[in-house]
Amino acid sequence: MIPRLQQNTSHIVISADEGSWMASVGMITTVPPSLVSAWLVDVVGRRPIVLSCALPFLGSALWLRFASSFWELLTAVIIANLAIGFIMPVIPSYLVEIAEDRVRGMLITLFTLMGGTGSFLMMIVGSYLPYFAVTEFIMPWPVVFVAIFWWMPESPYFLVAKHRTEAAKTAVMRLRGKNSEKDVSAELDAIQKAVDDRSKNEISVADSFRALRRDPGARRAVAVTLTFMVLLALNGSAAISAYSTQIFLTSGSTLDASVSAIVLLSVQLFFSIVATLLVDRAGRRPMLLFSFAGCTIAMAVIGVYFYLAEYGSQEVVNSLFWLPLATLLLYYISFNVGANALLWVLINELVPSSVRGLCNSTFSVLNSVLTFSITKLFQVVGDSLGSFVPFWFFSVFCLLGLIFTWFFIPETKGRSLEDIKEEMDTKAAGTKESAEKA
Repeated sequence: MIPRLQQNTSHIVISADEGSWMASVGMITTVPPSLVSAWLVDVVGRRPIVLSCALPFLGSALWLRFASSFWELLTAVIIANLAIGFIMPVIPSYLVEIAEDRVRGMLITLFTLMGGTGSFLMMIVGSYLPYFAVTEFIMPWPVVFVAIFWWMPESPYFLVAKHRTEAAKTAVMRLRGKNSEKDVSAELDAIQKAVDDRSKNEISVADSFRALRRDPGARRAVAVTLTFMVLLALNGSAAISAYSTQIFLTSGSTLDASVSAIVLLSVQLFFSIVATLLVDRAGRRPMLLFSFAGCTIAMAVIGVYFYLAEYGSQEVVNSLFWLPLATLLLYYISFNVGANALLWVLINELVPSSVRGLCNSTFSVLNSVLTFSITKLFQVVGDSLGSFVPFWFFSVFCLLGLIFTWFFIPETKGRSLEDIKEEMDTKAAGTKESAEKA
């Protein structure tokens, strides 16, 4: 909607800088509620948090519909993203805890896939309906969600942890479609054991810092995954997703900007499915190397196109009308087949359990801050230094990601977590010995 709001015919005319705030503020807004929800989820439960988020979503849609200024638009976006910040950490936890073993992996994968499907559908709606129709289109869905989800039970794991055994028994019976308590007694016993083990082995933040200080292998694992996450965040995916329509409009390509953006999202959706199928077959390193190599080429080439658009012959630019779509297709295919699919896989495989919780929280916050910064500065840098500069910046970090993966990311496919930790310990010891000799 940002390109439409920047037109003089819009009921609220926003500037390029204001548009960049609307595109970027969401990521930084999700940080506080994500941190709060990590504590709140074990206090009030999973179900109440998810249900309560319907209210800010509905309020945001209503405010967008009746907004009369940029600040009202921005406030509505912030309200919706506060709800997203609560929902994103909670729903995967809820799905894991209600699912049967045979469908657990599919449910978690579908969570990500449905998010992409929602973005794809909204891209279509936003491209072809007027502003007010789009805001009215999104209003009913929070109400529909509450009407459907209201009947879902609370997580039996949470209920057992709160010593609400009868409620947990009822929840499991409903989830499994059983009428007899005997049919779910074995699962309830397993849940009780899991809750007891988790309480016994729970690691505090202080314990995580102590483990990090005394374990060189853990420090190396954290350093490798942290560097990988930073390089991935700086490859520009968030900015390209947020400004896909704007990029096509700015490029001067004769292809329809909205259609091109829809094609990109459909490709992203398809290759997210492909990545799910490949991750345990092809291996992590080959997927990452392919991903960073493809992204490096795509960002470098589209940077050349925008450089020619500003300083080259218009005739040459016109003959390359297909290039923005082709290069961004290569980028989306490369990014979604490898790096995008493997970020949290690698973090949770490489980092030992003693510091995993601390690292996941730290990485989530840092990723949000970097994504916000990249998305906000994309428009500013493009307007100040030339629209080709951000793409070449992204290309450099994609290349650094390729080099870093080659030298520092180990293959983890089919290996136990203990084996991976042993390799990290060995490499950390070797690095320390080399430093002492030097």
